[in-house]
Amino acid sequence: DLQWCDNSALTVIEGILCDVIGSSCLFFVGSYRSNEVQDSHAIFPLIDSLSSSGVPTTKLGLKGLNPKDLNTMISDAMFVFPRICEPLSDIVFQKTKGNPFFVLEFLRSLVDGGLLEYSVRKRRWVWDEDRISSMDVAGNVLYLLSSKM
Repeated sequence: DLQWCDNSALTVIEGILCDVIGSSCLFFVGSYRSNEVQDSHAIFPLIDSLSSSGVPTTKLGLKGLNPKDLNTMISDAMFVFPRICEPLSDIVFQKTKGNPFFVLEFLRSLVDGGLLEYSVRKRRWVWDEDRISSMDVAGNVLYLLSSKM
C-alpha cells in the first residue's frame, strides 16, 4: 500500500531496490490505489527512478469485475445457474462496483445478516433482493473494513 508511504519510506525502498552492490535476489511487490493517489504523489518519481536505474518493473492495472464475470463468480460459488442469481449479482455489482474485495466482504455480510442463506428445503441459496437493494453499502463497507482492523 504505497499510497500510505511518506517520502522517507519511499527513499528507503528506492535505496534498497536500486542498490547495485547488494543482492539482486529481492522480489518487491508494491501496490497503490489509483483513486487515492494524486499525480503529485511521490510514488511516481520512485517508479521513474526505478526504471531509469534499470530495475526491472512490471505495472499491472486492476479493475473491478464486470457484471457478467461477477455473475459467473457468484453463480459458481453458489452452485446455481447464472440466470437464477443474476438479480442478486446485479445488486452486488451496483453496491460494490465489482471490486473483488468488497464483493466477498459484502456477500459475507449478507450471510451474517441472514439476507443470503442456504435453504435446505429448496436445496439452494436464497436471498431477499428487496432488503439487499435497500442496504446502505457506503456505511456497510466502512463497517466491514473497520471490523477487520
